Amino acid sequence: MRTNLIDLKKFSTAAAVLLAVGMTVAPGMAQTPPTAPPASPDTTAPAPEQAPDGPAAPNYEIQYNGLVDGYLQYQFNNPKDSQTLTGRVYDVRHLTPALALAELNVFKNAKPGGLGFKATLIAGDTADINHGGLGVGGTGEGRWKNVQQLYGTYAFAGAGGGVDFGKFYTPYGYEVTESNANYNYSRSDVFGLLPFYHFGVRAYTPTKNGLTFTGYIVSAIIDTPDAGVQDDNKEPSFIGQVNYTDPGGKFVVIETLGGGNEKPFGVTTKALLSDTDFTYNVTSSSLVGFNYFYAKYNPDGADNDTTQNGYAVYFKQTLTPKTGFALRVSGFDSKTQGAPKVKPYEVTATYEYKAAANFLTRAEFRHDHSNIANTFLDGDGVGSKKEQDTFSVSGVFTF
Repeated sequence: MRTNLIDLKKFSTAAAVLLAVGMTVAPGMAQTPPTAPPASPDTTAPAPEQAPDGPAAPNYEIQYNGLVDGYLQYQFNNPKDSQTLTGRVYDVRHLTPALALAELNVFKNAKPGGLGFKATLIAGDTADINHGGLGVGGTGEGRWKNVQQLYGTYAFAGAGGGVDFGKFYTPYGYEVTESNANYNYSRSDVFGLLPFYHFGVRAYTPTKNGLTFTGYIVSAIIDTPDAGVQDDNKEPSFIGQVNYTDPGGKFVVIETLGGGNEKPFGVTTKALLSDTDFTYNVTSSSLVGFNYFYAKYNPDGADNDTTQNGYAVYFKQTLTPKTGFALRVSGFDSKTQGAPKVKPYEVTATYEYKAAANFLTRAEFRHDHSNIANTFLDGDGVGSKKEQDTFSVSGVFTF
């Protein structure tokens, strides 16, 4: 949740409302893709491709892959070009060609009983947003903004499983940072409530009977501009995740639960975060998904607890090997004692065309609504609207 957690001793009620809506701040990347999560808690390194005569042999050499993601977006309230859009995560620019994300993954898969590593290097708006927001300099978490992940791996001998240590993506959330792994280009409202990453250790079991268990000990669940890799709390937080994949391939259920005593913005806070993800494959070419998120934050010595409930519902239909469309409805309610309840929602429709095997293009229309007046920018470049409509075109090149 990071900056969505408001210390009302430091921020005015108006600022609290803007941050709770997720104005120009972004959420974290889930470790698992929406469709068929693998046993390993990291998915940026794809599995070996299937050879005509059977599975390919595991590759234990140093490998790399990556992507370049850009978009152009129009907001129909027509704010000033110099303004960034409110109520959004990564796609925050209006009428400005934008580099959302350039990413390079360098990794070495660990042999059973051996060591490996993973480094995810990033640039573009996403690097800034993930580590404190646009315009944040090289202080605090901003010092590591170009290193989204960096961890070492020890793989257990035998049936699988392993341990990672370092900085890695959060397990929370249905959607991920890399847009081409999601159904839509923009991110849901729920995504704006989640952390981006954690620093610590995680251990995961082999997958047995469709079940995988992962446990985390991390420096902080809530990553803010001041906490994530660094943390002055001196007290770890804990996360547990269970992942069940139906052996028949019809559905996937993931539950993630974590908590601890955090210290965002210098205030010791008891945090509890729960995230439930469900995907059902209706046919070989269509699926539905659901995400529910709950969070409770109790700052010490202050009567301003925050409770959040978020949801997202997804539908994806593949039309041809090159085309498809997706629909999403999402929203949340956030209540901080002493401040108005924030209750936005959004509806998004996305059409995609795979121009080449490594080039995905999308056209997307999105409608945002907030119960709070003066949320979205208008033609004068000020927040005076409860509604916002946007249209975007985007392209992601992978290598």
